[in-house]
Amino acid sequence: MMAIATEPRLMPHLHLSLQHGDDLILKRMKRRHLRDDAIAFCEEAKKLRPGMTFGADIIAGFPTETDEHFANSLKLVEDCSLTWLHVFPYSKREGTPAAKIPTQVNGNIIKDRAAQLRALGDAAVTRHLTAQIGQSHNILMENPTMGRTEHFAEVKFSTPQIEGEIVIATPTKSLDGQLIV
Repeated sequence: MMAIATEPRLMPHLHLSLQHGDDLILKRMKRRHLRDDAIAFCEEAKKLRPGMTFGADIIAGFPTETDEHFANSLKLVEDCSLTWLHVFPYSKREGTPAAKIPTQVNGNIIKDRAAQLRALGDAAVTRHLTAQIGQSHNILMENPTMGRTEHFAEVKFSTPQIEGEIVIATPTKSLDGQLIV
């Protein structure tokens, strides 16, 4: 944890493989963490490095997932201050332990839950990007017209930059999930 506070090469963005927000589902997934572990980790990281942002992988519709279990995943987005969500609708894979669980979630429910998580993630990204407008950022150029801030936000440039360089710029607006310079 100390590297988060002291290592300048470590960017203030972490992507976490949380998978779910409910302890019972995490146990059934054979994850080695609990919901409270994830929340405590995020809180500690933000204390050590104010401004830290988090991304996470979250699965919707794992077998036996109830409305209450799913609500805990939705709440985890807020509890961990997640900004960047990678949402995966559960899909049965033959030969896996999860495929053998007899209580599978209906496919339409899985799609709906994944859509709810994605909408929550989109709202979190919008809030984050809005807060970045007018702030100076170090932006690593991934190609001549697109780079990423230290917090993983995508930045679109109207004039080409040098790929691989770090450019200091101040976004003036956001559009379609990107900051615009």
